Amino acid sequence: MKMLHATRPPIAVEHITTSLDMGGAQAMLVKLIEAGAGCDRNASSVMSLMRPGVMLPALREAGCPVYSLNMRRGLVGPLGVVRLLRVTARVSPDVIQGWMYHGNFAASVAGFAQGPHVPVVWNVRHSLSDPLLETRTTRRLLALSARMSRSVAAIIYNSQAAAREHEAIGFASGRATYIPNGFDCDHYRPDRDRRAYLRTLFGIPEDAIVVALVARLHPMKDHAMLVGAVARARAAGCKLHLLMVGTGLDNPPPALAKLIAESLPEDCVTLASERTDVADWLPGIDILALSSAWGEAFPNILGEAMACGIPCVATDIGDCRSILGETGLTVPARNVEAMAAALGLITALGEAGRASMGAAARERVVTLFELRQVVLQYRRLYAAVLDQTFAPTIDRSGPDVRGAGARPA
Repeated sequence: MKMLHATRPPIAVEHITTSLDMGGAQAMLVKLIEAGAGCDRNASSVMSLMRPGVMLPALREAGCPVYSLNMRRGLVGPLGVVRLLRVTARVSPDVIQGWMYHGNFAASVAGFAQGPHVPVVWNVRHSLSDPLLETRTTRRLLALSARMSRSVAAIIYNSQAAAREHEAIGFASGRATYIPNGFDCDHYRPDRDRRAYLRTLFGIPEDAIVVALVARLHPMKDHAMLVGAVARARAAGCKLHLLMVGTGLDNPPPALAKLIAESLPEDCVTLASERTDVADWLPGIDILALSSAWGEAFPNILGEAMACGIPCVATDIGDCRSILGETGLTVPARNVEAMAAALGLITALGEAGRASMGAAARERVVTLFELRQVVLQYRRLYAAVLDQTFAPTIDRSGPDVRGAGARPA
């Protein structure tokens, strides 16, 4: 591969994303813009297919031009395509970078109009342990994307497992590269003084051991599984307080509200909607739990909690096991008993043991997933697709996923 010379002019990247709502992909996009993945952050622009969400102010503060097609749901319509092509022609990008399935599709449409001199890069942020769990619309889009994948310059996966799973349903293997999520380890850092702050902020008793799940309300996140696991762990003697933060959790659906009321004492659970101040209170929790049933690739909250020195337990979805390594625990998805046992093991470590476990987790993030190194990988990829020196970088030594689920239809 050719070296990326310091004299290379800024690479103008048009990022086309499905949305700018709260989410892992959107958070990583904002971090790239802020850090200047194209050598100069002002060389980049962002197009959101849907109406801009909570990530918009951060992009504006970074000086990044933001455009929107103001879509509600679904694929880009004829008028949206016209606007997409007009904006792309105006910003005149060197590289078009898609984010998430709909954003990737739109990036290919924009790239086709620009011509072969403007490479298109996709960014896949989702795992496919079982494609049949996806909606019919998503399965159709996956099938279409698999056919289109050979026309793009590169496909970024933030999960090795997700890369293998997508290749199993027809995504081009010769275009795949792995770039993990990156974390600002100066921003997310251990601070046990935050323990008192967290308890004041959410009204949690001082002596409670706080288990937190930070995730939007969606079936794939399986909040109910964690509720059941915390209830079992409490019945076994663990003095746990469950904190669940994310979009929609301030007004949970009746089934989840009923489960919580029947499973946990009212003063042992706290629900809150999405927050943009997670780094301020995350170091104050005791355990980070991720209960997802499917779909995770590289959950940002896992890396953020690890960077804060928090011991973590996660379901074995996407790359969660390899992200945690020996510094955390993984359990099978949908397994309430296994999650409860893992929570019990971490609780039994005591405060000193949890601190030691968290310190090892932070060291792993600093070594493998520090933001500056990840930004450099994006820069090198953009340079490689422009220089036509791109080479795929995926570890295919993992489990064979071809039997994980039927092809999308």
